[in-house]
Amino acid sequence: MPLPPTVRTRSNTEVIGRNFIFMGLEVVITLVGTMLTTVAIARVIGPTRLGYYNLIMWLTMITSSVGSLGIPLTTFKYMGEFLGSGRTELARAVFFYNLRAQTVIASILSAIGMIAVFTIVHSENRVYSALLVLSLVPNMVAFIPSQANTAAENSAFNVRGAFVSEVIYVIAVALSLLLGWGLVGIAGGLLLSRSAELVAKIVPVFRSFATVPRLSVPIEIRKRMFTFSGLSTGLLLLQILVWGRSDIVFLKLLQPDIRQLTFFSICFSVADQLVRVPQTFANALSATQMAEYGRDKNNLFKITSQASTYVLMGALPLLVGVACVASPFVRVVYGSQYLPAIPVLIVVALLSIPKAVLTPAQTLLYSAEDLGFILRWGFVAGLVDVLLDVMLIPSYGATGAAWANGIAQTFAAVAIWSRVIIRYPVRFDISVPMRLAAATLVMAIVVSGTVAIPISAALKLAVAIPAGAIVFMIMCRAFVVLQQDDRQRLLVLSTLVPTPVRSWFTLLVDFLVPCHQL
Repeated sequence: MPLPPTVRTRSNTEVIGRNFIFMGLEVVITLVGTMLTTVAIARVIGPTRLGYYNLIMWLTMITSSVGSLGIPLTTFKYMGEFLGSGRTELARAVFFYNLRAQTVIASILSAIGMIAVFTIVHSENRVYSALLVLSLVPNMVAFIPSQANTAAENSAFNVRGAFVSEVIYVIAVALSLLLGWGLVGIAGGLLLSRSAELVAKIVPVFRSFATVPRLSVPIEIRKRMFTFSGLSTGLLLLQILVWGRSDIVFLKLLQPDIRQLTFFSICFSVADQLVRVPQTFANALSATQMAEYGRDKNNLFKITSQASTYVLMGALPLLVGVACVASPFVRVVYGSQYLPAIPVLIVVALLSIPKAVLTPAQTLLYSAEDLGFILRWGFVAGLVDVLLDVMLIPSYGATGAAWANGIAQTFAAVAIWSRVIIRYPVRFDISVPMRLAAATLVMAIVVSGTVAIPISAALKLAVAIPAGAIVFMIMCRAFVVLQQDDRQRLLVLSTLVPTPVRSWFTLLVDFLVPCHQL
């Protein structure tokens, strides 16, 4: 756990950099594991059989999110605030109070789910459905120690948990596909991997609090937590509607072609995993944002501005680039049976950009307990999503669902950022995103031109991706996207980079932001 602010020995930059490294590792581990497993499952199982499995998986994920009742977010908010102000005993009390509540809720929901499985689900889908429902318990409980580690501004333990989980799941999927265990083996592997992740994340938290005096959560803090959790629950419901693939329900109801559900699900999953890459920096900053609310609010506003700029620098070229290579990517990775998913992936990737840059604004509003605004405008965005689903899905299937979800995301992101800019002293240098957009446009032209060349899809990917990356870096230097302040932060970050690649990282910084640049 971090030291109280009066004796803290690491600067914010060092803390953020350390969290960025570990969160980046967690994202890479999860991204690689997800891509390996989803691609293998999609190609072997096929879009028709996979449709019902994805529906059950989505229902368990939604149940897990709703059943959390905002408790993980409450844990993050109040542990971050109390650790930031040096009140470690209160942080410990919050952790164990929420851990008990989360465990009870998870057990109850899992029991209800098992009853539903054996009374509603068809017999041929019952076994793997039961395993998916059982995985609710470790998945939900693991949210609490995960948020505790993040609130402590130390994500190393979460990386270990993610690594253990992904290794187990990849092995389980491989064995299931090779030995013919099918969806039952895959679901069993998911249950085992989530259980292992829970153990890996919760043990370090127990150890860190072993010498901290026990304290009950005071009644006034319980009231604050209850109010915050209640509002968070409403926000989670709206996020599920706007951000969380609720369009799957409408695809099932309004589209007779079950493949459309699969097309939307895999494209949303790819984009969602890619969005986590630029969001890594925002997530690394989020713990510091929460802590700064208890230390220095002025610094909180400054950090929010910096975080949004860096997230956009990662999200814009990445997601635009994915949209440009969508056609060869789907052909090479998923095969000819998934060709209808190409336009879906293009729409989902481009309209995920607003979602990617939303985290810093949301964290600021969470830290300030200003959730009422998000709740009201999130509800409006949810209505927009539902109306567009009803209008577009019957005729356009998964592509219509992608447009509906993306437009609703954009609406919500604009509303939330407007609130932050108007109500709080968060200021931006508009010239930076303009220069970034120019660099991204040049990259997109080069990548699209490469994809248009009449060569094989695999060769298009092999050429377009590195060409796009090189052009983008050259344009970032030419348009002076990064400034000298950014250079100093990156050089501080270089001390945390593993030694074998540190010199390469420093060379990259020197290229992007020369020391003589004005």
